[in-house]
Amino acid sequence: MSTEIEDAVISAAHATGYTVNAATMMTVAIDLSGSTLVGDLITIPGKGSLKVTDYLKDLHDRAPSGFSRLQQPDKPDAEQTVAELRRKRPLDAAWHARRAGATGITRAHMNEIASRRAGR
Repeated sequence: MSTEIEDAVISAAHATGYTVNAATMMTVAIDLSGSTLVGDLITIPGKGSLKVTDYLKDLHDRAPSGFSRLQQPDKPDAEQTVAELRRKRPLDAAWHARRAGATGITRAHMNEIASRRAGR
């Protein structure tokens, strides 16, 4: 399967407000191996062709757990998830002291946490 088909499926999912996980994309690769994309039609050898959006609807019906909503920072509070609404506590001085003494992967993770908190 070409990356054009994968890109078309991902773009169609994003257009409907979803993102597709890796396991579902493996299903796409298996389903559409040997297929070609012409415009918005997927041509499946020996079977015919179908629109990308029709394939996406079928895939969503078969594997709904493989889709999740795209995160939209500008949506109203009533539509946000608990994780989106949860406030991050500021990092205290003791945390920064532990971070200063950390090394390796621990230091990298702590740097990532600090940068996420700073970029709220």
